[in-house]
Amino acid sequence: MPGPLTAAHAEYEADCENCHSPFDREEMTALCLDCHESVAQDRLSNSGFHGQSTLASTNNCESCHTDHEGRATDITGLLPDNFDHSSTRFLLNGAHQPLSCQGCHEDGALYRDTPTSCADCHEQQDIHKGVLSDSCDTCHQPQSWQELLEFDHDTTDFALAGLHLDLSCNNCHISQQYEFKDTGCVTCHSATDVHGGIYGDKCESCHIVEGWKEVGFDHEETSFPLRGAHEDTRCVSCHFEDQVSQPSAFDQPSLSSPIRKITGNDQLEPYAQLFTATARTCNDCHANDDIHFGRNGTECESCHNNEEWSQWAFDHNNETDFPLTGNHEDVACTQCHTGSLTDPVADDCITCHLSDDKHQDPEMSGCENCHTTTGWQSGQFFDHDFSVFPLLGMHRIAPCESCHLDNQLTTADSECASCHKPDDVHQGAQGTSCNQCHTPNAWEIWQFSHTEQTDYPLQGQHENLACDSCHLPDTVPADAPTQCSTCHERQDIHRGEFGLQCDQCHNTNDFSEILLKGRRL
Repeated sequence: MPGPLTAAHAEYEADCENCHSPFDREEMTALCLDCHESVAQDRLSNSGFHGQSTLASTNNCESCHTDHEGRATDITGLLPDNFDHSSTRFLLNGAHQPLSCQGCHEDGALYRDTPTSCADCHEQQDIHKGVLSDSCDTCHQPQSWQELLEFDHDTTDFALAGLHLDLSCNNCHISQQYEFKDTGCVTCHSATDVHGGIYGDKCESCHIVEGWKEVGFDHEETSFPLRGAHEDTRCVSCHFEDQVSQPSAFDQPSLSSPIRKITGNDQLEPYAQLFTATARTCNDCHANDDIHFGRNGTECESCHNNEEWSQWAFDHNNETDFPLTGNHEDVACTQCHTGSLTDPVADDCITCHLSDDKHQDPEMSGCENCHTTTGWQSGQFFDHDFSVFPLLGMHRIAPCESCHLDNQLTTADSECASCHKPDDVHQGAQGTSCNQCHTPNAWEIWQFSHTEQTDYPLQGQHENLACDSCHLPDTVPADAPTQCSTCHERQDIHRGEFGLQCDQCHNTNDFSEILLKGRRL
């Protein structure tokens, strides 16, 4: 009693203490694990069947493995058809599920010792011949050996982007070559390099993976940003390939080369030197387009812009001392700048408009005093109020040529008689100081204060006399007599016996009234 042990334990049949502890059934599991170290390790690490199975990892060993049933007894109690493989280190997925146990577990070998790597079973099917190690599950899946998983190329030193994403593995990994000393573009694209290697092997400095023909070089990072029409210009339009055959152009390449700046390459390659040596002035590329034939220098950007060569944007108003206004705005540059733009150009009107000068008077060369740039004929604005002869009344609406004959402005006479002699009813008898009586509002309207402007106030009957009653024709106004007898000689009943001082007795109100010592008789 209690019965023979299984054949595997037969050698311990005489030593009960190997499996039993007196008076302590719970100690049996510990004794089992002392002997079955691999199972003990599985339970400690929660791996394998005895570490993952809910029952096997917690129950006592004898709850599943009963001994003393005879030498031929199989105490493992394994039922292959009902075994849950998910409690093992190898889940049965995909094409593994319908396989029989013997497909992987060899007869006589412990189940736990069955290898779990793909290569252990599929070595003969490995088309890579072991080059990619035995981690087949990195690319393959158990559903089908031919169906590949999406390999994360970002885990390598060459992340796939752009058009590279759509390539098959064989496009790059020819003949199962998966390790490359150089992953530069020229490794695959040297045959399609239209530059023939002249620009070196740093293709990524200009090209992008979205398309070989798409140039990704950021010209904004250079000292010559592309603007306007330059944006659509092909690289070779400025970067001539034959420049690389000129060593003198590359003797001292700039340390701030645009290629160096972007790639961080400490070794300036010939193609980097090529770009460094490229000319950057407008004249270097557009000398043949220069309609000025070099007369205006090489600073084309002072007038022209990048949008269109025929358009110019020179700001004459802000950048010179001669703002262009009125009709000057539409004048072609060459009308004034007959030579080079840098040659001095006169800024006075008469230099350009001498042929238009109707005055032909050197003293009238200040055209801007009367004319404006909006129109030579319609732009007259001279303010006569600031001259020696302000225009008043009818003079204000008189055309200039009424007084300034033959457009000679400096020779006009300011005397009234110079213009109004035909209108002088006095025929010159009153002199030339017409303004003493007449006003510019109308020739017929006149005003003269005999009291204020002469030494002979008009009083009494004199107030209503006509001027020519005293001022005879062909006489100067100042020569008019002031003595009573001159005009009243015929009325002098004294016949001159009392002298010429008639005003001692008579007054101007009535000649018949007599004043005697201040009394009227």
